[in-house]
Amino acid sequence: MRPLQRTISSGADYIGINDDRFKTARLSVAFLLPLSQQTASANAILPFLLRRSSAEYPSFAALQRRLNQLYGARISGDVSRIGNWQAMVLTAVSIDDRFALHGEKVTLQCAELLGSMIFEPVMKNGGFLPSDTEQEKRCLIELIQSEINEKRLYARHRCEQVLCEGQGYSVNRYGTIDRVAALTSDAAAEAWRSMLRSAHIRVIYHGAGGDELTVDEFSKGIASVSGRIPIGSEKKTSWDPQHDVREVTERMDVNQSKLVMGFRPVGTTADDTPSLRLLNALLGGTPHSLLFKNVRERLSLCYYCSSSYDRLGNVLLVDSGVEEKNASRARDEVLKQLDNICLGVFSEEELESARRSIVNQFQTISDQQSSLSYWYLGQSLDSKTVTPKKAAEEVGSVTREQVIEAARRVKLGAVYLLAGEEGGNG
Repeated sequence: MRPLQRTISSGADYIGINDDRFKTARLSVAFLLPLSQQTASANAILPFLLRRSSAEYPSFAALQRRLNQLYGARISGDVSRIGNWQAMVLTAVSIDDRFALHGEKVTLQCAELLGSMIFEPVMKNGGFLPSDTEQEKRCLIELIQSEINEKRLYARHRCEQVLCEGQGYSVNRYGTIDRVAALTSDAAAEAWRSMLRSAHIRVIYHGAGGDELTVDEFSKGIASVSGRIPIGSEKKTSWDPQHDVREVTERMDVNQSKLVMGFRPVGTTADDTPSLRLLNALLGGTPHSLLFKNVRERLSLCYYCSSSYDRLGNVLLVDSGVEEKNASRARDEVLKQLDNICLGVFSEEELESARRSIVNQFQTISDQQSSLSYWYLGQSLDSKTVTPKKAAEEVGSVTREQVIEAARRVKLGAVYLLAGEEGGNG
């Protein structure tokens, strides 16, 4: 299933996925800006403010009536991290045009509605409505607090901050509680105007057809923004593998310590992505990985131990739940398993099991509209667009030698330990 890709205007593109397997059509509009501590919170609140209403439908009740007219269409907002970038996304999901009772162009009407919400929001004296802003601030603070309360997720974020200090990747996609609390409706409105002028824009459609006119609809909206000059593409951040490994221990009231090790592949290009994906699956990315079998099952050094690879941030994380007394041994064993891969100490069966697992993952991406939309959102800043099928084929052709070479390029950069307040686990 190869998508249709078109340029809408400078800094804006369109991905159309024509697919008749679903009864719904999904239309997403993503605005991408560099992640920074100074702007993350103001940007993060925008999709949640914009989803509430528009100048054409200025109240929640009016918007709901319009959505009901569109066969119960739904509008949602979200914020994602795409490498060193922040993506503010508005999505409309409706029935596919094929199922409209009277032949209505539902997809086009959803595009028109999204356009009005994005380009003509409800304003008062140049700012968002103060009551709306305060309500969404509270919700955004709750989202940030929920991530802090989820200690495994918190520990991963903290390791990313240590590993990628000074880079966009280290910034929380929602910003910070203090910066959200300080936001005003005028500051949010200024962030909105800045987003329209400078963000990369990706429009993603997934449905059985009826998408052609949606491109024109967003072309008009983008053209209406005076002085639009989209920011340039991301500059690759260099990383010096020669520096000392950064080690941080933090203490909280936790029952189980969290050990997260941050690695970065050195000297790799986009062509190395399939090898790194397979390396991650072999190391700790599947339930049959080397870390699971050896660190958790054989040595019982942790409650869980897995790895993940983010090609967009060029980061490989190994996270585990441990007793603090076992943290040092667990760390050493993780490094030993990586060294074993560097030396080729793994079986063909283990390699093929890892390969099947990741290929199956790619093959299931197309089974959900949301997963496929997110897949193409993740390629917004890439020079070429790759389908999940193509990505699976690339992993399928990776050799044993390429996995070994990829492992040799992976360097430890940070070790973060979240431990109990009294030096124990509770």
